[in-house]
Amino acid sequence: MPKRKRVVKRKVKQVNKSKRTSYTINQKIEVVTFAKENGKNNAAKYFNVSRSMVGRWILASSNWTTETKGTSKRIGSGRKAFFPEAEKRLYDWVVQQRKQGLAVSYAILRSKMLEILQEVDMLELYGDLAEEFKTSHRWLVGFLRRYKLALRRRTRISQKLPSKTQELLENFHKFIIHLRLEKSYELENILNMDETPVWFDMAGNFTINPKGEKTVHIRATGNEKNQFTVVLTCAAGKHFLRFFFKKIIMSDSTKIV
Repeated sequence: MPKRKRVVKRKVKQVNKSKRTSYTINQKIEVVTFAKENGKNNAAKYFNVSRSMVGRWILASSNWTTETKGTSKRIGSGRKAFFPEAEKRLYDWVVQQRKQGLAVSYAILRSKMLEILQEVDMLELYGDLAEEFKTSHRWLVGFLRRYKLALRRRTRISQKLPSKTQELLENFHKFIIHLRLEKSYELENILNMDETPVWFDMAGNFTINPKGEKTVHIRATGNEKNQFTVVLTCAAGKHFLRFFFKKIIMSDSTKIV
């Protein structure tokens, strides 16, 4: 009979993987303060962290400012800006535009960034990198996040409908039905007209603005009160009289019909 081969089973040593722990800025500041007073080794033993980690926190603590959020665990993470000087100039330009009440859209922001990179001092600073830069969506989102900007809607005071709107509509509907039965109106003679104003200055409703501001103002050209009226008309029947009507209201209250 053939001899059976002896199979030797080797025990594989299992390595316990340590779980990675995240620490907030307040916790790191506490460790750094203790380490400066009592030394890195004592701080590592007292807080049960590695000595090298304590050393890294001490070096990084110089970049922690009073504006740093104490509960944050992501300080220093994220992609860094390739053109920090150009972005700072772009941010200052956005602030100046918003102080004047001018709207800043995504397209305007991209165009201004490319314009800044073409300035003489920026070309000397960045060289060929400025020529190859593309204002991608990823860069745009990162720039807004780095400078705490956001796309905001212009705030305004809106009109509210009366509390009895539905009841008034139902009563008007009954009135029209009763009038049609009483006077024997044809459907084509029942018209619904509505006037809606259209302004010569149609300023946008969105702009890039610093986060946290309750009021978002967008300056117009001064023609926001100059308007013309569009009359929308529909008939209950298939055939109705076609006509054209226009009205222009200027800022000095003059009317042209």
